[in-house]
Amino acid sequence: MPAYRDVLPADSSFHEACARHTARTTTRSLQHIYLCDACAIRLVREAFNDRPPLYHGETIEGYCGLCNTLGQVTLRQWFVCPVCWNVVVAYQKSFVAALAVPAFWHRDMAGHFPAFELSGTDEVRVTPFARGASTKREAARVLKVLDYLVSERVGDEKIGRFHIELKSGPGSIEQMKEFQLDVNDFNDIAGAINNTGVPAYIFHLKLDQEHRAPTRRTIAAGMWWTDPETLRANLKNIKKRRGEDKPAAYFRPSAFRPWSVFEKELASRRFEELARAGQVQFIG
Repeated sequence: MPAYRDVLPADSSFHEACARHTARTTTRSLQHIYLCDACAIRLVREAFNDRPPLYHGETIEGYCGLCNTLGQVTLRQWFVCPVCWNVVVAYQKSFVAALAVPAFWHRDMAGHFPAFELSGTDEVRVTPFARGASTKREAARVLKVLDYLVSERVGDEKIGRFHIELKSGPGSIEQMKEFQLDVNDFNDIAGAINNTGVPAYIFHLKLDQEHRAPTRRTIAAGMWWTDPETLRANLKNIKKRRGEDKPAAYFRPSAFRPWSVFEKELASRRFEELARAGQVQFIG
């Protein structure tokens, strides 16, 4: 199969336009990424509105900036605005994070608790930019799913026991001065709990970068957990992050506990206590 080398024509109306916006949105931000052919085609079809790269450069052995695998990757170039580019380069981390929770669960929990089953409910999707019709607060009021659901088999019945919402970043909880979470994200978690009557845990996954210059891959390097009420009790303040419009909540990292003690949490069935606690209040 020939290498993928389609390019955007120089006279295209989308020249100097953000590839991820469905309508023309001018940007002169020229972005570069190493991708395997399959992932280059995937970005074009699923995120970039069928707009191919402006340029294909050198092909080397390295890590793909989307699927994270080692192989033949080629330098590609698109016009993408900085906000959308942050979304694109985060996909690699999101894919790794989505696989990490099942890997941790099956390694450390599945054998001890065979009646419990972890299932992913919120698949990572590569998408173009689309402005939502409702506000984030309105969306939280009807949200019913988070990233994972843990169910328990009781006889012939399978009962949802708790949600898991996954947050990830480069920091270790032990080394953080504050844990940051968008107010909208906390309210999404509260909304899903309130709408389903099923409690939730919040997992934080530390992601590291491993370099094979000029490419890099993402690896899972540790996990911690808490629940929304414990996190809320450790709220320090709410303020806007520098350079951003949306408010973020800042919590004491002591709200989190290491993954190594989650087995005791599950054995104690504390999720039943969390379910009895009822509604979780929004913040902000």
